[in-house]
Amino acid sequence: TDSSSLNGSEIYYLRTNGRWAQADADAASKSSSLLGVGLGGDPQTVGVLLKGFVRVASTEILNDPGAGAVSGLPVYISTTGGHFDFTAPSGSGDIVRIVGYAIDDDGGDILIYFDPDKTYIEIA
Repeated sequence: TDSSSLNGSEIYYLRTNGRWAQADADAASKSSSLLGVGLGGDPQTVGVLLKGFVRVASTEILNDPGAGAVSGLPVYISTTGGHFDFTAPSGSGDIVRIVGYAIDDDGGDILIYFDPDKTYIEIA
């Protein structure tokens, strides 16, 4: 669904109507366009992170390999709406798109360099 207030640490895609909605690797329509990270508020006033460093809350990232084991690992769009994932989607019809790389972890939160790949693949 479209949102006028984006949750911090979640991945969103820009819809053709100019509104942001949660990205989801279950469908190309929800994961292949312009992506951004919500900054916790109205995107018209707070903005949306399109590229750069962002601290992602532990509740918004799945399949964390554990403290001290994340540095340099790729991070993907999850099949759980709005979430990041350390494991690439693998179901038929899922979209695999790297959205950044983990830099470090702190108390379960993950520092990510968010720089979504411009390409993606769809699992047959």
